[in-house]
Amino acid sequence: MYSLKGDEAHHLINVVRLQVSEELLLLNGQGLMVFTAVEFVSRKELVLKYIRHEERADSSMIDLALGIPKKEALELSLKQAVELGVGRIFLVRGDYSQIKIPDLERLEALLINALEQSNSTHLPKLSSSDWENLPFGDYAQINWMNSQPTASLSLSSTKGRQLLMVGPEGGFSPNEVHLISKLENLQTIFLPTPILRTPTAMSAGVGFLFGRLLN
Repeated sequence: MYSLKGDEAHHLINVVRLQVSEELLLLNGQGLMVFTAVEFVSRKELVLKYIRHEERADSSMIDLALGIPKKEALELSLKQAVELGVGRIFLVRGDYSQIKIPDLERLEALLINALEQSNSTHLPKLSSSDWENLPFGDYAQINWMNSQPTASLSLSSTKGRQLLMVGPEGGFSPNEVHLISKLENLQTIFLPTPILRTPTAMSAGVGFLFGRLLN
């Protein structure tokens, strides 16, 4: 049996309006999925009956280095990253970022909410960094979203863990471009589109990498 109280129970009882016998999936963000059914509902408590459980291995192959955009774009990017199954998220205070490193604890809560809504089995690991100190050596390929038409669309099918780098609204500064262009195993992704907002660029970049990894 599982007993839920407090804010989680309030939402499920008064907003979702779960009824006895309805099923509810519990997630721990580390691959565990527990299938339950509602046994008892009161005004402040929800009692769940265990049915079965499954454990899913972490199959993520893409990590994200995100130049911190404005608040609304940042929150949307993080929600979409959870839905897309990104494994790790580095928040980077770039030269053109307009806000400082946000409160990571508050952003963790946002990630948990996105996990619950999407039924994702693994919660991305969130940390802060700068472009220079990212763990580039951990990746078989480093992918850089670049809006400049001088870049070329990479068609390589390099397998292994991927890092996707996406800049904030202002893009990358000349110093950052100089640093990134010297990286080994670097591929530039230029999409023939109008300028993309940070969340759109991130989603498009992950989709491009999925297409390359799954072929």
